Amino acid sequence: MDLVLSRMVEDAIGEDIYRDRFEKAIKEQFQYEQSIAFRSPYNALIKAIEIHDLPKGGRIALSALAPDWHRLAVEDAGYEAQILDVDETTLHPTLDDIRAVNPSIIILFDALGVIPSPSLVQELNIPIIEDISHTQGDIKIEGSSIQNARFYVWSMEGDSAIATGGGALLCAKGKRDAQILRALNDSLPSELKMTDYNATLGLSQLRSYSLLLERRKTIFDICSAQLSRTRHSMLQIIGENKTTYAFPIVSAAGAKDIVDYAKKYGVQVLPAFPKSAAMIEESADQRFPHARSLALRCLLFPMHHKLSNQQVDQIGKVIATLP
Repeated sequence: MDLVLSRMVEDAIGEDIYRDRFEKAIKEQFQYEQSIAFRSPYNALIKAIEIHDLPKGGRIALSALAPDWHRLAVEDAGYEAQILDVDETTLHPTLDDIRAVNPSIIILFDALGVIPSPSLVQELNIPIIEDISHTQGDIKIEGSSIQNARFYVWSMEGDSAIATGGGALLCAKGKRDAQILRALNDSLPSELKMTDYNATLGLSQLRSYSLLLERRKTIFDICSAQLSRTRHSMLQIIGENKTTYAFPIVSAAGAKDIVDYAKKYGVQVLPAFPKSAAMIEESADQRFPHARSLALRCLLFPMHHKLSNQQVDQIGKVIATLP
């Protein structure tokens, strides 16, 4: 924060200095070949789609759990959004469902930090764009999809551990794809790029990123222990899930009762996928039954690294006594 404040009061500074530093720091820390800092995740996704230069009107597959700006970006780029239901044990569309709509591209959304299985991405013979916003860059599993997708969109808004106050990254791990991003970066107007003010905030948080993750993992473990005392559960995900994005629970009864109970004791609980197709699309019950069921039952408890020990204790007590 000191860096942000000092940046704001400087009389003069070279253009894009802090954005360039932020992009470089992200590349080095998370081992990307290239990254571009955008002013919004919507813009980052549109550019990731346009890079593929598909004929207009083609189909792009999306997850029913993805935020609605995925669909908006696809349609505004001139393509048809094919929204797919998910498997509740993976939080991703199944290979059969993807093949049934025969998309030209698929945008995989790593909901709550759950990455797609290597077997899924290896079977897909179409370009993959992966939204890794919920993983927060914390992917170290050998053979994961992070090595298979071509381009990665990382929103840094909301509850991200690295919150820049607005913005997103478009990243590539392959050398050929990195060249594409370099050419794109050179042609982008400054109005689409992340401001230096936002980049300085990202740089400030990136310096203590390992400590932020450690704090979030500590809070996650405390909440998990308290949840085990209730009739409610964590998501039953196939494979290993080490997300520190949030603490999700699946309500065994009415979600509203849990929200009201937590609010009574000063704890804000939010639905996990409020702006997803599973929640806002018409006939979601019929079109995306698994995603709809999960979206209605899955709730997020606070797990921000800035929570005090007293606040964490209060959250734990609420979880342990859920109705």
